[in-house]
Amino acid sequence: MPTTVTTPTSLLLVHSPVVGPSTWGRLAESARTTGTTVALPDLTAVIGGSGPLWRGFVETVVDSAKDLPAPVAVVGHSAAGALLPLIGDALGGHLGHLIFVDAVIPPVDRAHETPSRLKELLDQHTEDGVLAPWLDWWSDDVLDSLLPDWNDRAILRADLPALPRSYYDEEIPVPGRWSTWACRYLRLSAAYDTELVRAVESGWPTAELESTHLGMFTDPGPVLESLQKLTTSDHRE
Repeated sequence: MPTTVTTPTSLLLVHSPVVGPSTWGRLAESARTTGTTVALPDLTAVIGGSGPLWRGFVETVVDSAKDLPAPVAVVGHSAAGALLPLIGDALGGHLGHLIFVDAVIPPVDRAHETPSRLKELLDQHTEDGVLAPWLDWWSDDVLDSLLPDWNDRAILRADLPALPRSYYDEEIPVPGRWSTWACRYLRLSAAYDTELVRAVESGWPTAELESTHLGMFTDPGPVLESLQKLTTSDHRE
C-alpha cells in the first residue's frame, strides 16, 4: 500500500491525454532550478500502441519514475486525474502524494467512466475516430483568455496528440481505498469548483489560485509554490 508522508518529494508530472508534455514543461524547468528532481513523461508516445490506452499511459508514467528518489508526488492535470490512483498504486511505497491540479477526481469504489455530456462534446470534435487538436475545440474568446500569447499557442500546438476518440469509452479501474492516501487538490479555475468541493468533503488538503486551466504553463511560479506547500502541509489553504 502506498505510504503517507509530508516530507519534500520528487515531482512526477502527468499531462492530460488530450495535450502534450509542454503543458508542464515550464514548471518542470522551474522546479529543477530549486533542486527538485522531476520526471515529465510523454503520453503521446503511447498512442497507436496495442491494448487499452489507459494501461499504456500508466505504464509509461510509472516507468519514468523508476529513477526518482522517494517519496514521489504524482501531479496530474485535467483528465490525467483519472489515472492518478493506478499510478500511485503501482509506485507503492515510493508514493508520497497524489496531487490533482484542476483535474477530474475518479470514483472511490468503481471504475472511472467519462460522463455522457462530455462524450457528446467530444463527438462534436471527432473526425474519422480521431479527436481534433485540443486547441481547435475552443472559440477565439476562450483561447484569448487561456493563451493570449500566440507563441504560447504555437508551443502547445507542437505536441498536441491525435488521440483516438475511443479512449474516452474506456473504463479506467481504481484500486481500493485510494482516496485515503495522501491526496491533495489544487484548483486553478472556476470550472473545477465542483471537484474542489469533493476534495474538501473528502478531507484532503487543498489550495486555490485565481488562474486559468493552463496556469501551470502561462504562470508556473504560483502553481509550483502551491504544489510545494501541498507536499509539506496537512492543512487546507
